[in-house]
This record gives sequence, C-alpha cells and structure tokens, in this order.
Amino acid sequence: MHGRLKSRPPDAARLRQREERLRKYRESMRELRERRGGAVLELTASVLAANPDVATCWGLRREALLLEPEPDCPRVGAPSGAAPPRPPLRVGVHGAAPAPRLLQLLRMAPTAAAAAPQRGQRPPGEPSLRAISALFGAISALLWTNSALFRANSALFGAISALFGELELIRNAAFTDPHDQSAWIYLRCVLSQALPPPRILSLYLHRDDPALAITFSRPIVAGPELEVVLDGAPVDGKWRSAEGGARSSRTWLLDLPPAPPASPLRLRVTWALSPAPCELTLQSGEDEAWWQQPIAAQELFWPEVGVSEAGLLRAQAQWCRELRELEPQSRGCLLVLALLLWALEPLEHEEEMRSCLQELKAADPMRRGFVSDAASRLEVAAALLRRGAGPEGELRLRGKALTSLPLLEHMVLVPALDLSHNGLGGLPGAMGALRRLKVLDVAHNNISTLKGFPPLPWLEEMGLEGNPLSHASALSPLAACPRLARLRLAGTPLAAAPGAAAHVGRLLPRADVSLG
Repeated sequence: MHGRLKSRPPDAARLRQREERLRKYRESMRELRERRGGAVLELTASVLAANPDVATCWGLRREALLLEPEPDCPRVGAPSGAAPPRPPLRVGVHGAAPAPRLLQLLRMAPTAAAAAPQRGQRPPGEPSLRAISALFGAISALLWTNSALFRANSALFGAISALFGELELIRNAAFTDPHDQSAWIYLRCVLSQALPPPRILSLYLHRDDPALAITFSRPIVAGPELEVVLDGAPVDGKWRSAEGGARSSRTWLLDLPPAPPASPLRLRVTWALSPAPCELTLQSGEDEAWWQQPIAAQELFWPEVGVSEAGLLRAQAQWCRELRELEPQSRGCLLVLALLLWALEPLEHEEEMRSCLQELKAADPMRRGFVSDAASRLEVAAALLRRGAGPEGELRLRGKALTSLPLLEHMVLVPALDLSHNGLGGLPGAMGALRRLKVLDVAHNNISTLKGFPPLPWLEEMGLEGNPLSHASALSPLAACPRLARLRLAGTPLAAAPGAAAHVGRLLPRADVSLG
C-alpha cells in the first residue's frame, strides 16, 4: 500500500542468494565442460539453434574444435595404430596457438592424397590432387570413386561435413540475430588459424652507413639466435632497434666493422627460427645492396585466415552480402565481409571493402578508432600491392584519411613517401624501418610533435606544412637525421611565432628551413 516502506533482505541473505546462483551456474557449466568432443558440439548446437545469443556456448564450441584431438584421424606416414599427437591445452605468451582441428585436417588433405595409391596412369600433379587440395565442389564424388583414397581420407571427409555444419549453424545464428557478436567472432575463429611464425622480410646495407638493417614480419627481441657472418668471419656486436630503446621491434640494426671502400662485402644471416639463411652481397663499385621477400597479399590485412579455398570464402561472402542488404547496421557482418573480400581478391573488391568499413564506422561509434585503423591498414595494403616491393617510385598515400601507419616493415626500399592530407597525430618509431627514405611529406595532418620519430640516415627533405606545430622543441628529433637539408613549415603556428627562424636555425643548423 502507498506510503509503506519495503523491507530489503539483510546483506548476508542477499549474499547467500548470489552465492547460491553462482554455485548452480558453476555446476551447470562444469557438467557441460566435462562432456567431450561430439557431446559438447551436439549439446551446444541444440542450445544455439533455440537461442543463438548465448556467448558461452559459442566459446565451448570453439574450445572443443580448437583443443580436442581427432581420435579417428591417422597421421600420414605414421605406423599403424599410432595415436595422433595431442595439441597442448595451454599456450605461453610467445607460443603459437594450435590451429583448429578441422583446418588441420583440411590442410592435411594434399599430403594424404599423395600418399594414397592412385588409379591408372594419372601423375600426382593432375587435376585430382588439385581438386583434393581445393576440397570443396567435386571432392565428394572424387572420394567415393576412388576407394583407396576414401579409406585414407575418411576422417578428412567427416571433418569437411563438420565444417559445413558449423558454417550453417553460424549462418542461421547470424540471420536470427545479426547484431549479436558471438556468432561473428566464432565464424572468424572457424576460418582462422594461428598467426604464422615471424620471418625475415628484408636485409639492407649501405656502404656509407655501415649498419646492417634486418626487418622481420613481427616484433622480436634480437639475441644470440640471430647470427651475422661477414666475409666468413662472425660479427660480434650489440643489436639495437631502429626505434631506439624498444625492447621488441620489427627492425634491428647491427654495426659492422669498417671495410675497405672498394672491396665487396658478403653477408650471411642465420636465424634459429628461419629454415634457410639469408645472403647479401655488396659488390665493389656499388653503394647499397638489399634482399627482400616478395609481398604476400594475405599477410597484409587478414594474416590469420586459414582457409584458402575461394569457393568456400565466396559462399560466406555471398550470404554476408545478403544479410547486409537486410541489416545494414550489423557490425559483425560488415567487418567479416570486409575480411572475406580481402582474402578473396583485395584489389578487385577494394571499393566494397572501403564502403563496409565506412558503414561500420557509422554503425559502431564506440569503436571508431579501431575501424579507422582498419581502414588505414586497407589503404596502405592496397597501395603496397599496386606499387610492389621494388626500390623505384614514390609510395603515394595522399588524402587517404589515415589515422595510423601500419605495414611499415614492407616499405624498407621506399625512397619517397607522400602522407599529406591525412589524419595522422604523430609519426611512430617504427618508421625506423625506412632505411632508404629521402623525401617525406606529412603536410596537413594533425601532428603537434615529432616525439618518437626515429633518426633516418638518408632523409633529405621533409614537409610539415599545415600541422599544429607550435614550439621549436617539437622538432628536436630531426636533429638526429644527419642528412636533412630542407624542411618546410609554412602554415604552422610555429612559422607565425616571433623568432621562429632563429629557434629552428639553432636546432637544425644544417637544414634550409622554409617558414612561408
């Protein structure tokens, strides 16, 4: 009745109620987790079919597929009755997570097919093996018509069926509730694998700057496992990062002992994690030499993708397009569609990917920074694919709305970089990978300080027009660039400040500074 105070249970009683609910939840989850393999998949599938908005069930399915071994899958070349190795249940910080069980089986298909007896005179490189490698489309008919191949790949055939079942379950969940992120995260897990191990991308050496630069695909800590041999003699020295002081880095420098100016230099780099050594030769009469791996499109935007079959990826992209038409604000759909399009053909679908990210930025304002960085990665990756990894030509990224600078490890040989008219708030230390850079244009960005900018040995010209630089001290990192000859500061608050020319002149006495 009105005016009557409601009595709340005492704190101890409410605490006991919460503890009781927590106990029941833990018991239920423990019972579900104790089930293994197909029991977990069957139970969670029935729950998700009724209500796909149960993130815990998606996580349990992911755990079952990621960590459970496949008991019926024999190892290729293993003795009869040998059990397959069980993947580790826990992974260290620097360890590689095991790939999903289904993808392990799918990637095993070409090896298993090569080990199986073939009918007739068909050589191993003919369409039968290519169809098995593709796995989808004609694989069912192929396996049934070749009985020996079917016996060798029976577990593989079951894995393919299970994969299609997982994808159908995800598709139904996405159409039921397009805005629930659990199913979309699970889809990316099913189509992904552990990141590939780091590898050496490039070596660079200039005769007038005797520091060998080694660039890696991922940040590492250089140590004794990285060995350099110069003209048959090991080089003893301390590795230093190109950023200066960073514990882990993608670019590491090693000072080499002085050598006669006209003599050739032969370098051999051995790394414990690399299957083969890298060799570099600086011929007499040459000023610089480099070795570089070709750019792999897959590594630029979605390096975790573990399915390369175009038919499967195209089918997922098609139903994502259909869902996008029905639910244009589905955040998971927009992101997954952009990733799938990159895995298919990045340059062909570039405009569609760009529109997906623009719509995602509007649909998810809380993650605007993440989406902006993803869009920046798309623009840089597309520009790298067009230009290639060669040493000639400028890399133009003018007016691409960049908010970050990813993939700098693939720009080692770039001599000129145009980053003008973007949204950059600073220049990262990872730019130390640009060992050949001579011209850098970052005009009309949002750069208020150059803190963290690395010393670039061959930088000669830099444009900073239109940036909110107001103090000469913001330019202090440029004093470590020994060959900087021209600096443009027109349109900055610093250029309009009294005595700006004198302050900048004392800081950079060798540079020709333009304030207007």
